[in-house]
Amino acid sequence: MAAKQKVKRLVLGQFAVNCYILAAGNANIIIDAGAEPEIIESYLKAEKINPDFLLNTHGHYDHIGAVGQIVSNHKIPFYIHKSEEFLITDQEKNLSSFFEIKGLILKTYNLIDDKNFSFFDKYGLRIIHTPGHTPGSIIIAYQDLLFTGDLLFKGSIGRTDLPGGDSDIIKKSLASLKSSKSLNSEFKVLPGHGESSTLRYEFKNNYFLTDDFLREVD
Repeated sequence: MAAKQKVKRLVLGQFAVNCYILAAGNANIIIDAGAEPEIIESYLKAEKINPDFLLNTHGHYDHIGAVGQIVSNHKIPFYIHKSEEFLITDQEKNLSSFFEIKGLILKTYNLIDDKNFSFFDKYGLRIIHTPGHTPGSIIIAYQDLLFTGDLLFKGSIGRTDLPGGDSDIIKKSLASLKSSKSLNSEFKVLPGHGESSTLRYEFKNNYFLTDDFLREVD
């Protein structure tokens, strides 16, 4: 029987990013610690949760704003796809320089790709590379949960006009998501912004997952 999971959504910062705290049986994981570390810490303290690591869907400022403080407070690793390094180390590309007098650059991080995605198997996590919103965007599957970052929202998808975005590539990632035999329609979609959904609902109602939108994908 799969370990019972508990997930908490915290809506943080001026961009209302969804930060998720996942109690995954044998690990406590923070996904997309985007802003307001004091709110994250307050929840961790109230629930007596000791986080084991942070994992990000991508490297834009609104998703990494609290990472440095959480890493420092708990002395835990932070993981992000290797193709996001150009974002988290450049205050202009991650957009923080537009919103802070002193932009944000992360210096402590661990890079992942398909060669070491298997590291997360022991936690019951499956990492799927889904570029397009950014080159290293990932989605994270855990039991019946799918953390989709800024790839897929309820009724919409992530924009592609920011650094690293590519409209053709995101179509390919969406087409791959739609055709996946391992992600059935009962998965609950937990996006980077906005309300939760299900793959069933999105396949039926999201224009960006229709054949009309995806028809140009090779």
